[in-house]
Amino acid sequence: MDKTAYQIEIISRIRKIRIANDISQVGLANLIEVSNGQIGNIESPKFKHKYTLKQLYSIARYFNVSIGYIMTGDNKPLSTTQLIEALIKYEE
Repeated sequence: MDKTAYQIEIISRIRKIRIANDISQVGLANLIEVSNGQIGNIESPKFKHKYTLKQLYSIARYFNVSIGYIMTGDNKPLSTTQLIEALIKYEE
């Protein structure tokens, strides 16, 4: 199963945040407790790997951004329903 366009958007957003904060793939891997090569697999469109919800939450906390921003790219607060819908869409 390939990544959806929505999953790629979220992964790309995290990659941009990672780079803007001068964190390497290895550094992010250590933060979310995955193997060093796993972030490369996640960031590559060639592999089905994606972040888990727990990892998304850890990334948001580490970079001090809202999970809503991670999920939508918008800084305005999401309602609980909007957040749940975004999470479901990501998991599909």
